[in-house]
Amino acid sequence: MFESTATGKNGWLTAILIFIVPILFIFFLGSQMAYSQVKSKFEPYQNIPEVSSLSTLESISAGQVVMLRGQISEATLQRDSHELTSDLVIFQVRPADGREVRFQEEFPLVFPEFMMELPDGTITIRPSSTRARVIYDELHRISVGEYEPTGFKIGDTVTVQGRWQPRATNAGAAPALLDVTGVTGGDKASLIATWHSAFQKVSWGRNILGLLTILGLILLIVQLRRAQRNQSQEENGTWQSQTTKTVPTT
Repeated sequence: MFESTATGKNGWLTAILIFIVPILFIFFLGSQMAYSQVKSKFEPYQNIPEVSSLSTLESISAGQVVMLRGQISEATLQRDSHELTSDLVIFQVRPADGREVRFQEEFPLVFPEFMMELPDGTITIRPSSTRARVIYDELHRISVGEYEPTGFKIGDTVTVQGRWQPRATNAGAAPALLDVTGVTGGDKASLIATWHSAFQKVSWGRNILGLLTILGLILLIVQLRRAQRNQSQEENGTWQSQTTKTVPTT
């Protein structure tokens, strides 16, 4: 009876492991892919120069990706006054705390072209027209009925990332930062810290899933060998009982 119960438990454990181990392996492969993607973006991200003056920008070659930190200029009021909502120039509309999101409800993100004031001049910030725009670490949160726009106002110090375009002397065009996809209230150091934290979490998740996959695989191999050994012993016992003959007494 005890052997039958133990065999039944081993069979259930083996079946569960056969089901779980492939799932763990799939999750491990997914975490490995996420780790590789985060790593591939994190490493070059660290090498992007952070600039805070026009003179430094002018010493950089055209087309290079830079992180530019400065103030949202008052000139933005004249350029994009139709975009302003409750004094926010750049903002993401969010639902008020505690309010449920309605079916198919959308929350607009307003990220227009704006002017950035640097200590030695002004530069145009032109958002990307082909890639999604993101705002992060907003400095202001206001309440407008059942909505809470969060974003940035005139005079706020922000950081943007884009491709540097020097002043075109032949056309008289102002210098600009092109293909900007994001704006944040933090600086490069805070962004690196955020990326590093995400990188660490993905790394820990990958390591844990890898360890669980290996342990599950080892346990599955042990269970399969144990089941094979038990089956072999049962077959030997059956063969011996069949070949044993009773000698009649005289």
